[in-house]
Amino acid sequence: MADTVTLPPRLSPVAALFAGTVSDTPAGVTLGARVMDQVQIDCRPDRMAAVALPLPAPGRAVSVDGLRLLSLAPGRWMALSAGTQDLMGMLRERCAGAGAALVDQSHGRATLRVSGARVREVLAGGTGIDLHPRAFAEDRVVSTALYHVPVTIDRRLGTATFDLHLPRGYARSLAERLIATGRQYGVAVGA
Repeated sequence: MADTVTLPPRLSPVAALFAGTVSDTPAGVTLGARVMDQVQIDCRPDRMAAVALPLPAPGRAVSVDGLRLLSLAPGRWMALSAGTQDLMGMLRERCAGAGAALVDQSHGRATLRVSGARVREVLAGGTGIDLHPRAFAEDRVVSTALYHVPVTIDRRLGTATFDLHLPRGYARSLAERLIATGRQYGVAVGA
């Protein structure tokens, strides 16, 4: 069995940027950072029934018991939790009979939450994905490029809230771009 190492707590890669950014009033777009545990689950299709989780269909997401599951590709999901639970331990239990591979991505990934009345306009300026509610309903997920940054866009509940999951090294650059683009509508930032 592999040795496990406890890593120091994660800090938001955009905290300093947000602290130095003055929020507009009124704000058509609100941008925040979320520190989340993120574990990738890979499982062969013929073993998925042995996973004790409601694995969503391709392009979908599901929330259950404080856990958000995103379908990334056939046989691949991301489990996200903002809670204090031992996500990896819980996933090991629920995936025990499936032979699934679990990879902790928490320190290498960042999550930005973008919401507001004008959020779709800001996001549409950087991607070709149709984000209108008729085309991109609640609990839809897509992996794409947003302002040339690889992201997974997760449409949350409501018509104007999106979580952007991306490699941590790109978080500040994307946040700067979202702030600059959103200024025409007014931007509020928070930790």
